[in-house]
Amino acid sequence: MSATYPYTEESEEQLQDDNLQTKISEEIEQITDRAETNQLEMENGETDNAQKSTSRGTTDLVRLYLQEIGRVDLLERDQEVSEAQKVKRYVELWELLNESATKEEGIIQCYLRLIEIRNRLAAQLGHKPSLERWAKAADIPVVELKPTLAAGKLRWAQLAGLSVKELEQAQSDGIKAKDHMINANLRLVVSVAKKYQNRGLELLDLIQEGTLGLERAVEKFDPRRGYRFSTYAYWWIRQGITRAIATQSRTIRLPVHITEKLNKIKKAQRKISQEKGRIAKLEDIAQELNMTPVQVREVLLKVPRSISLETKVGSFRSDGCSFDQRP
Repeated sequence: MSATYPYTEESEEQLQDDNLQTKISEEIEQITDRAETNQLEMENGETDNAQKSTSRGTTDLVRLYLQEIGRVDLLERDQEVSEAQKVKRYVELWELLNESATKEEGIIQCYLRLIEIRNRLAAQLGHKPSLERWAKAADIPVVELKPTLAAGKLRWAQLAGLSVKELEQAQSDGIKAKDHMINANLRLVVSVAKKYQNRGLELLDLIQEGTLGLERAVEKFDPRRGYRFSTYAYWWIRQGITRAIATQSRTIRLPVHITEKLNKIKKAQRKISQEKGRIAKLEDIAQELNMTPVQVREVLLKVPRSISLETKVGSFRSDGCSFDQRP
């Protein structure tokens, strides 16, 4: 089984759970948006007081963020191994499901398709869709929805050699363990990010990029190799940060029409975040601007990743399916 963690479709249980990475990104998004707003005020000729307020406000927000992540205790070695084993099992289950879907037709493929549709609807609506709406989008009778999902989950459990209850428990344990490992190591992200200040990106941007690297480290960590997670995660965190700096350092002159579209996307993102209380997905922005998710993505890909919104609103495959979730 591949050691690389595949981003797969959300299960029906996942949509009821908070995504820790979404919470992290949302906190960073709020901080970044406030910093950007103040920066625009300075560019439009505001007084020096605006600049002082920006620095002070950003510093205060960073301090609050650090206080928040500091509330989580660091993991002991035995805790680290235990949590990592749960994550690894969780990853293997989803690898099994996706591999099986490519080898056999029928209920497994149907199950993944239903989860994909529900994921899209949840992104558009900002909440879990009703069974009626879900069934309509999937073009199946509503009375067949639950039995189909149950059959798909049962087949998945059979492939894994588990009962449905054991499968659900493994999913729940994996999600919680991954959240715990990320939360307990956010201070490491900040520590690494501080070493790369004054290289073209604000500290908050560095923290965000490092956090994405941390999540990747959690997904790929193998506790059987014997080394500490912090040692392994450091490389991924640093890689995420240095790549973002390298991308940002490239001078890119964007056409005026692209700049205008980017400004509209940012405005729509803020509006959606305020109205729905969460980070905007590509579908949200596309619907707000009467564009398709593919069109929005094409605009975002024309700018450096560190300022493109791409990591904040989700990565999409060519068919428009979001990979922005933990399976």
